[in-house]
Amino acid sequence: MTTATTKQKTPYRWIQARIDSLDPYKDYEEIFRLSSSYNLNDFVNNLTYGIILPTLLRPAWAARAIWREDGGKVLNKAHVRVEDTYEHNMTWMYYGPEDPRTIASINRVNDYHAKLEKVTPGCYGHNDDYVYTLCGSSRHFVSIHGEERKPLVGFPESFEGCVKFMEQHEAKPWPSDPRSELIAESIYLQFGYRWFPRGFHWMGRVLIVSLARPEPLKAIGVQDVHPITRIVVTWLMTWLFWLLTCAPDPAPGDVLVEHKSNASTDEKKAKMRELKAWDNAFCPYFAAQTKDKWPGCPYVPFR
Repeated sequence: MTTATTKQKTPYRWIQARIDSLDPYKDYEEIFRLSSSYNLNDFVNNLTYGIILPTLLRPAWAARAIWREDGGKVLNKAHVRVEDTYEHNMTWMYYGPEDPRTIASINRVNDYHAKLEKVTPGCYGHNDDYVYTLCGSSRHFVSIHGEERKPLVGFPESFEGCVKFMEQHEAKPWPSDPRSELIAESIYLQFGYRWFPRGFHWMGRVLIVSLARPEPLKAIGVQDVHPITRIVVTWLMTWLFWLLTCAPDPAPGDVLVEHKSNASTDEKKAKMRELKAWDNAFCPYFAAQTKDKWPGCPYVPFR
């Protein structure tokens, strides 16, 4: 069946109707897939990455693990890191916890972090950090770990419990690290650099900070936007996403992760060349944008 035929026979608003027909205790994989995988694009994924990651940086060891001594991948391969992150996330969300592609993806991430742990000892293995991160995701993903991985303990039993755990975790007196702010600003600048034209890169930071929760950002030293700016941006984005809900649902299987997976070898190579070109230009851009706050950058080395 062709895509055109599929779209022609698909109801205008089929996703919510399908979700409503499912049993959340048995069909949670499909519910999570339908709720999270459609209507995604590179812009939305990059925006989500920019909103979420800086909220996870408050413990000093989290900042050390990501920035390390030279900016790590979040600075030196900023665009590649964004792409890698949401390709893994999309794989998990769309294919589900039992799919071999998800398990292979999780194993790659765990193996990569195991190597980083040797470079930044003491930064991994904090149980509450993982629970905090997973509280915003389906609890069914928690059980996916390798045979040699430590199982998590203390995972909340309900959505309300997840919210309470996150609030308690954020209220702890975590040791701070200046790298947390550096990571956040690198993320904001990367988003603006990629998605807004020259002279308007600053809009990327305004957009992300306006949509993020201010408390975690304040805790790591990030300067907030003006309250009126936050209200205006939030209203505009709410209105925009409301308009998107009026559009027809994509056809079944018409998701970004499938398009990327089915791209030709030449298309994938061209995409990687584009990302690397952006990354080669981004570090000098970051240094120029932060020279007043962090003199002597590149790229604010820590020893």
